[in-house]
Amino acid sequence: MSTRIQRPLARLIAAVVLLTVAAGCGGDELRQGSATTMTADADTGGRPGKLVEIGAGRGLFVHCVGSGKPTVVLETGFGADATQWQAVQPELGHGSQVCAYDRVGTGNSIARPGVQDAREEIADLRAWLARERIDPPYVLAGHSYGGILARVFAKLHPQETAGLVLIDTMGRDGRRRTLAEWPQSQARRLREEVAATRIGDVNLAVGEAIASSIKTLGYVPLAVIDAGRSTTLPQSPVRLRRTQKRLWARMHVELARLSDNSVHVTALRSNHYVPSSRNGQPSVVISAVQAVVQAARNGNRLAPCSRIFSGSDVRCPS
Repeated sequence: MSTRIQRPLARLIAAVVLLTVAAGCGGDELRQGSATTMTADADTGGRPGKLVEIGAGRGLFVHCVGSGKPTVVLETGFGADATQWQAVQPELGHGSQVCAYDRVGTGNSIARPGVQDAREEIADLRAWLARERIDPPYVLAGHSYGGILARVFAKLHPQETAGLVLIDTMGRDGRRRTLAEWPQSQARRLREEVAATRIGDVNLAVGEAIASSIKTLGYVPLAVIDAGRSTTLPQSPVRLRRTQKRLWARMHVELARLSDNSVHVTALRSNHYVPSSRNGQPSVVISAVQAVVQAARNGNRLAPCSRIFSGSDVRCPS
């Protein structure tokens, strides 16, 4: 078993408060031919799921639970694998089919040679969905970079999109707006890292541009979650951090306005990793996904934020 440790992601997505450490174990089941079901054993690092062949000798490690339409697809943050959703997926599986997967190069999935971007990542997603005969439309829940991919999917395949849940993710033109409010004289090295459009073998700029081109999602059910304890650019000057935090808040308001059928909630005691039971609030993610699934299933308007989320640890922005 080989172990892949994803380094903290170059503070670039410190601009989008993304700092991920993920570990995964690879396997060679794909070389044996068709998609192979894997039980939780030593070969998969104790993880249930299957390696699904998607062509060209590549495969994605997929784990689905539950039943019921529309299927929920969980998109992880950059560099993370599907274990990110272990505090969320089982509960959601009580009312829907819910699938999480390792994108190429993470966890148990097989890496793609060369540079990839969001278009290839979405093509990979659709390839394994088709291989597993999981029919659209889908509710996509994306955390951080996964929220960008969810919007790319909605842009490229609107007829296959039943609903979206965007979890502490970068908004429209986030990198450009971040740099526009960042004096070049402040934290120059960090600013240069934020300006980079590629991390490892992933070209981030393509997905950001496609996601930013969305002007409206119409009436697609949409839930936007932001984290009350996220710290944007922790290694930057205090004034810059405050400026960026205000920008981050504006971007989430704008995301919620993309749909005429949306809710926006702040998970007050969560850091960036909202789906995590350690420092996040997975119950907020669960409630949001369940609400979007129900609205998509019944063709209804989402209930008001205060009816979906309750307690002193959440806030429904006015």
